[in-house]
Amino acid sequence: MRDFITCLEFLTRLRFTNRTEWHDDDFSRSVPYFPLVGLVMGLFMGAVNYGLLYLHTPNFMRAVLLVLAELLIIGALMYDGFMDTSDGVFSARDRERMLEIMKDSHVGSNAVIALVCLVLLKVAAYTTLEPLKLTYAFVAMFVCTRTFMVNYIVNYKYARKTGIGHMFKAYAKPVYTYIAFGLCLALVYACGLPYLYTAVGTFVLCQGIAQFLSGQLGGLTGDTYGFLTECGMVIYLMLATYLL
Repeated sequence: MRDFITCLEFLTRLRFTNRTEWHDDDFSRSVPYFPLVGLVMGLFMGAVNYGLLYLHTPNFMRAVLLVLAELLIIGALMYDGFMDTSDGVFSARDRERMLEIMKDSHVGSNAVIALVCLVLLKVAAYTTLEPLKLTYAFVAMFVCTRTFMVNYIVNYKYARKTGIGHMFKAYAKPVYTYIAFGLCLALVYACGLPYLYTAVGTFVLCQGIAQFLSGQLGGLTGDTYGFLTECGMVIYLMLATYLL
């Protein structure tokens, strides 16, 4: 339970403990629980979506409120990684300079433009998908995208010697991938086969992006985990508009 709480507190804004000291092995042991944290996120977002439907909220307003709900409860950690990676990778500089830009706390134009596109795509998908299907899609999407993070952590080289992402990577074991993907398969299948097909398509495309980023940076970083997760969410939603 401690490892699950560690994972939940890191990936969301929810807090259950007052711990002030963290160790690499704490984070590494929490990696197999990523799908379960994704389930918590998906159930929350699905409940918010259902509640807004019950209140007969207009589609566009419902979509914007869903984005706000995600930021308030789940937080902006993945957005931060998405923006930092956009600034670095789209700078067209050499590898070392890209990594320096990603570490810089200042926000560049590439990050702003990428974030605007990301949010617009989410809002468009939220208004396009049938509301009831979106409720189930939230569960499947959050479970699978957080599961994919386990793959990035365990199976890709880390591009830096230190960093938040490195704390997860340090003691992570290959078996974590099998545990996480087994949980993901069961949870997404429970939503229905079309949601599982969508997850498979998302995984294939995210693997391509991960390979590209790894080639550009000499591995992945904590920021790229966020970038890949946000890209995975948008890819899942876009595929869902055609497959569900």
